[in-house]
Amino acid sequence: MKILILETDWQFARQATEYLESHAHLVVHQVDAGEAVQHAKHWEPDLVITAADLAETGVIEAMSDLDSQPAVLLTGWMDRYNQAWRAWQRGGHELLLKPILRADELEEAIVSARENAVAGTTFRRNVSASA
Repeated sequence: MKILILETDWQFARQATEYLESHAHLVVHQVDAGEAVQHAKHWEPDLVITAADLAETGVIEAMSDLDSQPAVLLTGWMDRYNQAWRAWQRGGHELLLKPILRADELEEAIVSARENAVAGTTFRRNVSASA
């Protein structure tokens, strides 16, 4: 599977990349939302993993306009849950809290995101957040 990671946390991105590549996934890491969208236009990832705060830049909408691939949203702080919820409503398929304590949590989130995308259980961008 081709996975695009959009995350400014280099430590998480490095660990996630190592884990995913050891499980036969192709991984590209980007830190800039605009560059990630441009890269995705040509590379066509099967899944996007993005920090919830970067999702607010419109990257989820831009990616879904290219193709409807699943998105895993990352958040490291429960006080930013509202931000993650707004990103989820725009097209996220799974929410993953950092730090990840078990390596297989990332794989579980990917499987769940793909299942949710197929089932159509995400909210679309016209849904408003109350928080």
